[in-house]
Amino acid sequence: MKRRILLLSALLMLPLAVFGDAFVPEFDKMQFIRCDYEETLYDKDNKVSSVSKQHRFYRLDDEFSKIYLQKEPIDYITRYDDDGIEFNIQSMDDDRIMVSHVSIDRTNGNYKSVSEIEYDNPAFGKARATAEGVCMVGTK
Repeated sequence: MKRRILLLSALLMLPLAVFGDAFVPEFDKMQFIRCDYEETLYDKDNKVSSVSKQHRFYRLDDEFSKIYLQKEPIDYITRYDDDGIEFNIQSMDDDRIMVSHVSIDRTNGNYKSVSEIEYDNPAFGKARATAEGVCMVGTK
């Protein structure tokens, strides 16, 4: 019985030893930006389907060249420097998958994205979206 308790406690402590050196982002030290943009959605016939205003909050970790959407890491960064950031992001909901290429110009705050949308229902076909806007540093 004593061996089982020791074995169980050792197994419970194993994740602490394995992940003890894991990278933990310091969000309070990162630059915070808010991007406000207008997104235009085009249907499969390339006609404007809708126009909506949206915003996103990003945190920039210049030391490690990482960007976070809120506190979720963005893995597909294609460019990260003093002049701009480009990355690919995928989002899913109940009826679609959206893959976007986003570009943020850090010198003038311009935000641009181009997206491809694939719906679960084949009747909707594939659609696309474009967005343009502005990013502001340190505003919530």
